[in-house]
Amino acid sequence: MTVFNRRGFVGSAAALTVVGASAARAETKDVPCTDIFPFLLNYLNLPTAERTHFRLAYKLAVTGAKLSDIRLVLKHNGETPLNVAADNTLTPLPPVAALKAKAPVTVTRPDGSKIGLTLLIAAALPPAAAYAAPDLRKAVEQARAGAKKAAGVMSLAVPNLDRIVFVGAAGGQAIGADGKGVALPKTKDGHPVFQPAAQGVAARVTLDKAPTLLRIDAKPK
Repeated sequence: MTVFNRRGFVGSAAALTVVGASAARAETKDVPCTDIFPFLLNYLNLPTAERTHFRLAYKLAVTGAKLSDIRLVLKHNGETPLNVAADNTLTPLPPVAALKAKAPVTVTRPDGSKIGLTLLIAAALPPAAAYAAPDLRKAVEQARAGAKKAAGVMSLAVPNLDRIVFVGAAGGQAIGADGKGVALPKTKDGHPVFQPAAQGVAARVTLDKAPTLLRIDAKPK
């Protein structure tokens, strides 16, 4: 799984800790939105045409409590609750103005619990059981270029994003222009994977069910 942290773009499964052990006894804490959503401003500063097919997603994880017990509220021009989507990512994301102002997010959680956020790159395509292969290729290409540009001086640490993992699906096929299908490979946890470079003749991709997240990833180590 490709994840970012505050030190740069890295390829590990380490979560970005927002509320750590030092704050474990606190029930409410204000955190600058730029700390909770690293690299989001860099992403939004990319030209719109360069990010049409990929997005950043921030996946919430909780220990010692349920997700429903956690409340996050962005305080910028009023209060905006940050909700947890079906794939456990936060929505909506702060706008540029809030990020530039480093507007606070009030985090409320049960005493003794801890929360963390993992930053993921995802294709900006709606959940579906079939996708046009050119759209998937463009998502990977934009993500690879955009991640390096957003990383700036840390661009050499950016992993080579080269595939889409269909989280929530269990199987799929790459269908060529001739109608012939080839089964998609799978990750260790059973999610089908589309690799544009390895499946260049594919015209479309079909899945057994719509994924909850189209994660753009690098080759596992």
